[in-house]
Amino acid sequence: MTTTEQTHLVTALEVRIEQTRRRLARLRDEGLVDRVTLPQAGWTRAWFATQCGAQAAAQWPELALCQPSWLMRDRTAARL
Repeated sequence: MTTTEQTHLVTALEVRIEQTRRRLARLRDEGLVDRVTLPQAGWTRAWFATQCGAQAAAQWPELALCQPSWLMRDRTAARL
């Protein structure tokens, strides 16, 4: 899981954070990631890979050695 801000810092520091938000929203529309809102953290959004997203990423050669041992199944589990 990662926040919007963390994703921005790691992947796209050279652009405005709005672009990172749009990219994450597009990935969500495609079913590759989902998000939960954490009210106890100032309504921060935390993003996580869906099963479809994890399967797609697992095919990348760069991630061949980084297979997750578990995966978030739904938004409620992610929030907890």
